[in-house]
Amino acid sequence: MEDLENRSQHNNLRLVGVPEKAEGPDASVFFETWFTDKFGTNSLSSIFAIERAHRVPFRPPPPGAPQRPVLLRILHFRDRNVIMCKARDHPDLSIAGSKISIFPDFSATVQRRRARFLDIKRHLWSKNVQYSMLYPAKLWIVLGEKTHFFDTPENAASWLDQQYFRSPVDGDRG
Repeated sequence: MEDLENRSQHNNLRLVGVPEKAEGPDASVFFETWFTDKFGTNSLSSIFAIERAHRVPFRPPPPGAPQRPVLLRILHFRDRNVIMCKARDHPDLSIAGSKISIFPDFSATVQRRRARFLDIKRHLWSKNVQYSMLYPAKLWIVLGEKTHFFDTPENAASWLDQQYFRSPVDGDRG
C-alpha cells in the first residue's frame, strides 16, 4: 500500500514556506505563472500545467506559526523534474519575501525514513561531498570515483568515521 501511495504522488511537489493566502483565489494559475517567471518558458514544456494546487487541508495556523505547505500536482512528470532541478540551482526562491523550499511529495512514512538522514546530509553538505537520496530512503554518496549506498544513517555515519570525517547521528557525535 505504501508503494502504491507514493507512486500515485509521483507528479506531486510540496512547497514549504509559501505565505498564507499569497496564492490568491486560484493557486494553480498563480504557481504556473510563478514557475514560468522563475525558470523561464524555455525550461518548461509548452504544455506546462498544474492539475491541482492546494494547502495541506487543516485549519490556517495562528499568527506567528509556520505556514501550511502547498501541494501541487504537475501534469507532466518531465516538468516536475525540471522544477526540482531548477529549484536546486536557485537557492533564493521566494514569494512575498519568504524563502520557498520545494520537495517531492512522499508519504509520511517515507518522509520520516528520509528525515533520519538529515544530520548526515548536513554534514556531507558542509564537507562538499556529493550525495543524493534514492527512493524510498537510501543515501547515495559519491566520494572520489567511488559511489556508496546506505540504508541507515548509522551505517553511513560508521563509514564516514572510517573515511576520517566526524559524522553526527542523532546529535551524539561531534
